[in-house]
This record gives sequence, C-alpha cells and structure tokens, in this order.
Amino acid sequence: MAVITKERIPTAITGGFLAALTILFSIPGVLKAPYDLNLGAWAVFITWAGYFAAGGGGPGKTRDVYKKLYFPIFWGSIWGLVAGLLFNQFNPHLSGTLQTVLVDGVIVFMVNQPILWGSKYWGPLKYTPANFYGFATFFATYFGAFGFEPGHIFVAWASGLLCNFIGPVWGYLQVYLSFPKTVEVPDAPVAVK
Repeated sequence: MAVITKERIPTAITGGFLAALTILFSIPGVLKAPYDLNLGAWAVFITWAGYFAAGGGGPGKTRDVYKKLYFPIFWGSIWGLVAGLLFNQFNPHLSGTLQTVLVDGVIVFMVNQPILWGSKYWGPLKYTPANFYGFATFFATYFGAFGFEPGHIFVAWASGLLCNFIGPVWGYLQVYLSFPKTVEVPDAPVAVK
C-alpha cells in the first residue's frame, strides 16, 4: 500500500489567490495609499518559483529552503545596489554610448566577482540562482521605476528585496493553504527509494 499526499484545495486555486494578491500591490492606482506600493510582481514570482526549484514544497521542507534562498538573495541585491551606485557616480561624466557601455560593463564585471566567488567557495552563498534573483531584481526595480518611491536607489533596493523575500513565503503558503493530507492508496505500487 502506497502513501500519497492529496490536496483538499487545489494548489492552482491557492496559487491563483496569492498571485492576485500580489498584483493588487503591484499595479499603481488599484489600491489607495499607503497600500499602493508599486511592487514588481515578477520579483515575487521568480523567487516563488525559485522556492520550488530549490526543493520547497510546504511543511517540513521550508526551513532548509529559506536558508538556501534568503542569504544569497540579500548578497546579490547588495552587489546590485553597489553597481547602481557606481553607475550613478560614473555615467553622468561619460560621453557617448561606447564609453558608457564599456564603463558599465567593467562595473558589472567587478561587482559580479564577489557573487561568483562567494557562490563557489562559501557555503551560505552556494545556491547561485538566488544570488541572481537579488542582483537582477535590484536592476529591474531601480531602472524600471518600481518600488515605494520610483527612482530612489535605496528605496528600490528595499522594495526589490521585500518582493524577493515574499516569493518563497508565497510558495510555502501555496502548498500549506491547500490543506494537504496523506492518504493510503490500496493496490498502488510502492515507490522504491
């Protein structure tokens, strides 16, 4: 006899509810202030998917997945912020597209080194995709004019980080709110480990 997990409420419904809630806080003008947050919904969605890609799946698996995701997300976002600050420092003094592309390329190359070396050699940063989530989300939030106060670099950083931290929580809640239960299935083949 095999034991399987069944959902009492389909995760497609719980996930749809959480996605709709995310969108409410993302589209300007849908909610009144102070709830009109202009959050980048994609930043929630990529880490939500990242929760499952990192091995999440609800109760019993979440603590290890949070450890795997949150510190690298923070680390990547810090280096994205550093790159943004350097862009703001150097770009106004450059003339022409070629100079800007070259200088910005060097900046991105340099600030990616701590991310790449950290993910190779330091345990808490080993999950490389999470580093990318934080780094890329900062750029999209800041240069895409998302966040609580569009165009403000530190607010963009905090807004993007908040979105990245919400995603794994939504992943957990998507499963938890389905109220899963284990059931025995007679005459089903038993999984071999």
